[in-house]
Amino acid sequence: MDRFSVDEVSRHCTVDDAWVIAGGLVYDVSTFLDAHPGGITITREYLGKDISSVISTNQIHKHSDNALEILEHYRIGCIGCGRVEVEKVAVKKYQENDPIDWSKPLLAQLHKLGDHYLPWVYKPVTFKHRLFQSEFVEMCSKGPWWMVPLVWIPFTCYMCYLALTGAPSYLPWVTTAPAVTLAKLLTLIPVGVLIWSLIEYLLHRFIFHLNLFMSSPAWITFHFILHGQHHKAPFDRDRLVFPVVPAGIIMLLIYTTGGFILPINIMRGSFAGGILGYIGYDMIHYYLHHGSPSKGSYFAALKAYHVAHHYINHHKGYGISSKLWDFVFSTVIESRDINSAD
Repeated sequence: MDRFSVDEVSRHCTVDDAWVIAGGLVYDVSTFLDAHPGGITITREYLGKDISSVISTNQIHKHSDNALEILEHYRIGCIGCGRVEVEKVAVKKYQENDPIDWSKPLLAQLHKLGDHYLPWVYKPVTFKHRLFQSEFVEMCSKGPWWMVPLVWIPFTCYMCYLALTGAPSYLPWVTTAPAVTLAKLLTLIPVGVLIWSLIEYLLHRFIFHLNLFMSSPAWITFHFILHGQHHKAPFDRDRLVFPVVPAGIIMLLIYTTGGFILPINIMRGSFAGGILGYIGYDMIHYYLHHGSPSKGSYFAALKAYHVAHHYINHHKGYGISSKLWDFVFSTVIESRDINSAD
C-alpha cells in the first residue's frame, strides 16, 4: 500500500486528476467524477482535500453504505499509515466477494443468486459488464445515447408524413382513412407525448420493478435484462438508453396494436408524439446520470429525484422525464429523501 502526504494529495485537484482523502486513506476518483450521482459540479471544491466529514455526515448529502463501498474501488494508498494499520481497514474489492464472476457473461450465472438476487441487484457497482457470449447479441444489447435521436427522429418525421398524406397502411386489417391536417397533427403530437409519459411510468413501476417470482431463474434473468442491470451498473454509459433493436420490436408491437384501436392516421400522429416522448425520456435519463445541471434548475431537481430512486427508495419515484404520474398515483419520493440525495 503506497503512502502519500497531504500536500501530495492536494496537488491532484482537477477533474482529470482527482484524489481525495477519507479516513486517512487516499482515493483516485478521476474516472468516477463523471458518474458521480450528485454530478461533477458538486465535487469540484473537494478535489485534493480531506472529505471525511463530508461523507460521514449529511453536510452535502447523504452517502449510503453502497456509496462507501464504491469509494473503496478507487483506493490507492494512505496518509502516513503503517502496513499493519492499512491491512486492518482494507476492504476487498467487490468482485472478489461477489458470487458472480464478472469476467464472464452474467446471464448464465444469475440463476445461482436465487432469493439473494434483489439485495444483490440493488447494490450498485461502477464497472461495466457483459451479458451474452455471442458478440452479435452482446452488440445488440447495448445502445450509445446518440443512437436514439439518430434512429427515432427520422422515424418520427416519417410517421408525421404518413399521417399528413394518408398513405396506405401495410396492416391488412386497416382500411384507408383520411389524412389529418397540420393543425390536427400538432394536437395529436402532445397527446402522444402525454400518453408516452403514462406508459413510461406504468412500465417502470409495474414491469421494471415487479418483484414477484424472484426465486425463478427465468424471471431473474428477464428482470435483469429489462431493468435490473441498470440498477446494478447505473454508471455504464452503453446500457443506459434502450437499445435500438429491442426498442424497434416493442415499437412495432405498439404500432400494430394501435391499428386495431384508432383510425390509422390518428394513430400515426399520436404515435409520432409518443416516439418524441420516448426520445425525450431516454435523453433526459442519460443526462440525469451523466450530466451536471445548474444548481436550482429543473433538471438539477429532477436529477436529485432520480438519484433518490436509485439510492434511497427503489419503491417510489418511478417518473423519469417528469414527476407528473408520481403525483397522480401517490408514489412521490418524500422531500427529505430527495434533499439527502441531491
